Amino acid sequence: MTTKLVASKTLKLPPSCMHFVPSQSQYFIVGTYDLAIGDPGGTSSESRRSGSLIVFRYADTELVAPSSDILVLSLKWLWNANMMAITMSNGDVAIVDTDHLKIRHTLPRAHSLEAWVAAWSPLRGKLVAYSGGDDSVLRRHDCSNRQNSSVPKNHADFVQDTKLHGAGVTAILPLCVDHDESEFLVTGSYDEYVRVLHIKPGLKRAKLLLEQRMDGGVWQLRLLNYSQPPITRAGKACHWVLASCMHAGCRVLKIFQPPHRDENWSLEVVGKFEAHESMNYASDAQQDPQARDVEDLTFISTSFYDKKLCVWKLDDA
Repeated sequence: MTTKLVASKTLKLPPSCMHFVPSQSQYFIVGTYDLAIGDPGGTSSESRRSGSLIVFRYADTELVAPSSDILVLSLKWLWNANMMAITMSNGDVAIVDTDHLKIRHTLPRAHSLEAWVAAWSPLRGKLVAYSGGDDSVLRRHDCSNRQNSSVPKNHADFVQDTKLHGAGVTAILPLCVDHDESEFLVTGSYDEYVRVLHIKPGLKRAKLLLEQRMDGGVWQLRLLNYSQPPITRAGKACHWVLASCMHAGCRVLKIFQPPHRDENWSLEVVGKFEAHESMNYASDAQQDPQARDVEDLTFISTSFYDKKLCVWKLDDA
């Protein structure tokens, strides 16, 4: 019996072991090992070892090597279901079962450009995720009743008109669910605006309830009231939000939700931290169950190019 070469690839390092994945036989893993012998008469006499693990896919006589051009841009946990939403630079979104380290759903090309961010809906009993991309699109992915691991490109039951966001959608913060399972989201964008949206069941478009400029691209949004939002004297729920606004620094926001739908939402910027001299991409606040207001919280923020980390508080003096 003769043999026939079907496909081949030259690796960067010498392969030393390989094995197919038992649960998903289209994938196999190759381990590499390399020993660089030191030069006793040179600058370094020590030997150096290096290696890697590479995941390949082989299906339908096609050998697919991993692409270093595709980057994972965000990870978002769904704690009570051990699920993770992953967004990628090629526009894909994947839902991963973290208990079994298995991709449960693949949402290919959910965005035509980079998929920057994902967020989980707070709807109980459903597996619903949102994603935002550099194509200015906000998408809603309902995977609750899907059996197939790969979902077609037109899978989303909600696709937002690109005119709502003037640039890429970079932050998504689900706030709450109403009695009819409609949802309220806060979004951030490169266009420097924070927006509050109302997502109604069965409708393809969101209703814009509020938008306000932050003077910098809104890269991240963090909810600061971790339990039920406090109620103001006017009967409005007050949501505390920390916004990382790139070159504009941090903004501490109070978003007021009216008790009735026919009333207007409002937003107040209660604090600005502008000591960073570079892009502020990441910020958070220390959880404090005793905190009665945002003035009681301790904040930590970072800036990218100057590699700075700052600890700060709001001062009402």
